[in-house]
Amino acid sequence: MKKSLLLGAALAALAAAPAAAYDAGPLLDKLVQKNVLTSEEARLLETGQPSWLARLKFHGDLRLRSEVVDNSAQAARQYRGRIRARAGVEAAVNGAWTAGLGLASGSSSDSRSTNQTLTSNFSKKGLWLDYAYAEYRAGGFAFDGGRMHNPLWTSSDMLWDGDINPEGAAFRLASRAKTGFRPFAAAAWFALDESTAGVSDPFLAAAQAGLAWSGAGGLDFKAALTYYDFAGVKGYGELANRPSTACGYIKANTLAGQGYRYSYDPVTLDLELNKGFAPLPVLKADYLGLFGGAVKATDHSAGSTGWIAGFRFGQRQAEEAGRWQFRFSQRRLEADAWLDTYPDSDFYGGSTGVEGSEALLTLGVAHGMAVEADYYAAKRISDFSKKEHLLQLDLNLKF
Repeated sequence: MKKSLLLGAALAALAAAPAAAYDAGPLLDKLVQKNVLTSEEARLLETGQPSWLARLKFHGDLRLRSEVVDNSAQAARQYRGRIRARAGVEAAVNGAWTAGLGLASGSSSDSRSTNQTLTSNFSKKGLWLDYAYAEYRAGGFAFDGGRMHNPLWTSSDMLWDGDINPEGAAFRLASRAKTGFRPFAAAAWFALDESTAGVSDPFLAAAQAGLAWSGAGGLDFKAALTYYDFAGVKGYGELANRPSTACGYIKANTLAGQGYRYSYDPVTLDLELNKGFAPLPVLKADYLGLFGGAVKATDHSAGSTGWIAGFRFGQRQAEEAGRWQFRFSQRRLEADAWLDTYPDSDFYGGSTGVEGSEALLTLGVAHGMAVEADYYAAKRISDFSKKEHLLQLDLNLKF
């Protein structure tokens, strides 16, 4: 009874006092100290929301796309509309642990795309579990387990499509310094397949060591060396999500019988250099970035290398009104330099054994809103007459 009366008095005081003139915090703290209120009840009175809601962070994005595909292996140009919808939440479980859960459009059979084509006479579209992970952080150390965002830093999407969320466990170490030299490292174990045929399940083990640096004058630099061990892949049957030959693309990795001929085990190098400067007249550009990467499979010599080089110019972030960025890159990825289940699916269907260029222009419309024009010109290394030109026009909204 006493608690109910005191709680009623607290509610009356809060309701009667003008919000701008009265700080309820000290009164609520006293009531918590005297065990009249729980900390949860005090927060609900002060903010109007329970404490668990404050531990949640929601985010999402929506993309509307118009796309033209001109592939020499197809009889006619393809015109299509596509949408992408993603939503996620991160929850602070306690001071060290975080849980993340995300949903996305797309298909359960394609790990490299969250696009949904507008087709099938208004049929409903699928929504899938995009990621689900637990993360532990303490100082500069982090552990991730589950289906997670890629914990390995890369300077481009030549090897890893941005929609791929690997499954397994990863450890990361990074300096917490704000400026100067900052070393970082990562180790990961990813499950690739689960077999019931009495053979060892293939998995990927990776180790990365890198160095970042930032200083005065808007200059920063980042580089990383990564080794990948594709254990159990050699001789194993084809992994899921290889390029679609029905769409004119190629499955370029060499097979021996029904399994992979090589274990690949590549070494990669990624580099990035960014420089900010005083805005240029008219263009208002104040940023230039250079990036590049290389890969070399250590298991064999034929068709075992790849590289990418490019630049960004304009503003570093373009998702605000009046801001813009132009990006251009050139790449060459030989047939057996890397497994053809992981590269950017927009560049010749995610195939290896290809080369070409990409040009991307991003224009900020408003906060969290931008339009993009992305153009790919790709061709097969083994047959230059097999080409693809891809143009994507996007409207991106983030929230």
